[in-house]
Parts: sequence; C-alpha cells; structure tokens
Amino acid sequence: MKKSRFFQGLLWALILVYGAFCVYLYYKQTFHVEGMPYESDLPYHISMAVDDHWFYSLTAILYQLFFLTPFGNQLTALFLGCITVGTIAATYVLFQTILERTGCKEIPGPLILLFSYVCNIAMPFFVRAAHYQRYIGYQSASIWHNSTYICMKFCGILVLILYLRLEEKYRSGISGREWILMAGAFVLVNAVKPSFCMVFAPVMALYLLADLFQKVPFLKVLLFGLTVIPSLFVVLWQNMVLFGGDTGNGIEIRYGYTLTLHSLHPKATLLLSIAFPLFVLVFLWKELFRDKWYLFAWLVWGVALIQVTFLSETGARARDGNFMWGYSFGIFLVMIWSVVKVVELLKHPRGIFQNKYLRIPFAAAAFSILAYQVYCGFAFWSALCQGATYWM
Repeated sequence: MKKSRFFQGLLWALILVYGAFCVYLYYKQTFHVEGMPYESDLPYHISMAVDDHWFYSLTAILYQLFFLTPFGNQLTALFLGCITVGTIAATYVLFQTILERTGCKEIPGPLILLFSYVCNIAMPFFVRAAHYQRYIGYQSASIWHNSTYICMKFCGILVLILYLRLEEKYRSGISGREWILMAGAFVLVNAVKPSFCMVFAPVMALYLLADLFQKVPFLKVLLFGLTVIPSLFVVLWQNMVLFGGDTGNGIEIRYGYTLTLHSLHPKATLLLSIAFPLFVLVFLWKELFRDKWYLFAWLVWGVALIQVTFLSETGARARDGNFMWGYSFGIFLVMIWSVVKVVELLKHPRGIFQNKYLRIPFAAAAFSILAYQVYCGFAFWSALCQGATYWM
C-alpha cells in the first residue's frame, strides 16, 4: 500500500508538471502573433467571443468573463490547464468504473492512473509514407489546439461515467436528482460542443431500444431516454447561431470530403489513427458479442465514422472539418476500452489466451503499439510547447 501510494503520488506530480506546461502552452496560444508560432484555434475563439460577441459555446461566455479582467490571457490558460489535468482525473474514474464491471477491481491505482495519462496523450501511429504531417491528415483523440474540444472531452467523460453508473440502476428506477444530474450533464456537454452527443446519443438510443426488446418497462426506458431532450434545445440554439440564414453556413451530404480533407492516403491514415484499438480488435473481436460495453465503444466510433464520411459543412466552415471532433472522441473511447480488454485478458485469460505463450506476446505487441502512439503524442505535444504549428 505504501509503495502504491508513493507511485501514485509520483505520477500525480508528473501529471501536474504536464499540466503546468499545458498552461504555458495555452497562454502562448492566446495571442495572435505574426508568423503564427503557437498556432491554434484559441485566439479566434477568444476574438469571436470578446470582440465580436458571437458565440455558440459555453467556453465563449467564460472567455468574455475572463477578459473583463486585466488577466484574461492568464485566466484562459489556467482554466484550460485545469481542464486538461481534470480530464486525466476523469479518465481515471472512468477506468475504475469500467474495471469494476469487468471484475478487475484489483488493478493497482498507479497503473490505472498511468493508463489514464497514456490515453490522453497518445496520438496516431505516425508513418511518414502515409502522410507527412503528424496530426493533420490523421485523426487523433489527443488535441491541444482546440479549446472547445478540450472542454468537450472532459464533459463527455463525465457524461459517460454517469451513464455507466445509471444505466443498470434505471431499470429499477432512478431518483429525480439522478435524472436531473444526467440531463444536466448532457446540457453541459452540448453547451460546450455538440459533437459528443451527435455520436453518443444514437448508440444510447440503440441500447435503450434493445432494453425494450428485453422486456424493460417502457416508461422506465422512456424516462431515462428523456434525459437527452433538454440538451437538444441547446443544439437547436447552436444550429441557429452557426447555420442561420445570414451566416452562409450549412450542412450537406458529401461522401468522403471531411475524412479526406487533408489526407494524402486517407485509408492508411484511418487505420493508423486507431492502430492500437484495431490490433486488439483483430484478436478479440468475439468480445464484441460478450461485452456490450466494448461493443458500445466501437458503435460510437462507427457512428462517428459514418458522420465524418458522409457529412460536411458548407460556407466559410467547409474546410474546417468540424465533424472530425466527434470522431476524435470515438477514437478515445475505443482506446480506453481496448486497454481494459488487454488488462482483463491478462488478469482473467480465456480461450486460446489461456496459453501464456500466446497471451504474453499478444499483450506485449499491443502495448508496444500503444507505447509508440504515446511517443508520437509526446513528440507532438513537446513540439507544440516549443512553438511549432499543429500542422507540423
């Protein structure tokens, strides 16, 4: 226990150092500078909120409040740094919630915390022949240049934790407080960025429909499903702001445009972006039929892939690839559950993996792929901290 607490404390210290560097990075990103060192979307988000008073995200309201003081840049950077560290903490709770369901409660806390950090810095399996840029042209769950995605990811994890904890309980009845908490979480994440609910809500609806076929009372299913409804009013408001008649923006069906917007070899980068989860899936595809939550993660990814493949924006936002944000969260989900699957296999081997001469090489290969993706993420992040553009 003493060793566990020591290592967990050491990891938290390292994560706080990482958070401090992120605050520095975000502070640098708040400025418009000639030549675009520390290039990001953040100064445009700030300018739209503070100068133009045009916003669709809750973050814009916060920026307006921050810049009412002389310390707007510092407060913005500190806020985003806290969200970044908070995302790791939320991922830690998410891992614990998932592992409790798999019977792997004995996994040491430091190891869960390490995986939580790993999943928040891992980036695509970079191969220069597939595309010469480390991020643009690939798809990544770890992003440091877009403040709304950073906040949406944190809020989305909170929604997922609540959903997992209430999903079984709702069959026997949830309290009014729990219903309001779930509905409020959906409102919060949509107020930040609607991309999460666009990929999460369809899969939640499928699972509720499946519950109906399994004889769960209709009223209980309906009541739980209604937690999404208040957040849809937020989406309607955002739609009017973003795609109103005077904006010139819209949404169209345009096959392949968003997914291939900046990629030389989109099929290759698609596979490399999910290298670790895909490797695990190739060997553990039968788990999709055994573990409904592993299937849930891949379904969210699948819904996100369909959206990013077939939908595109028109007007001034056409080349922004904004349907990619939900897909990025989908990658994050399959990465989380893939880590859980490998850990579960090591603790409770099944099938052919009861043979340690198959189990150990598989786990070593899987974590080697993940380790390289973590290296890619660290290399990208450290270059950002030194002023490189995210188009590197």
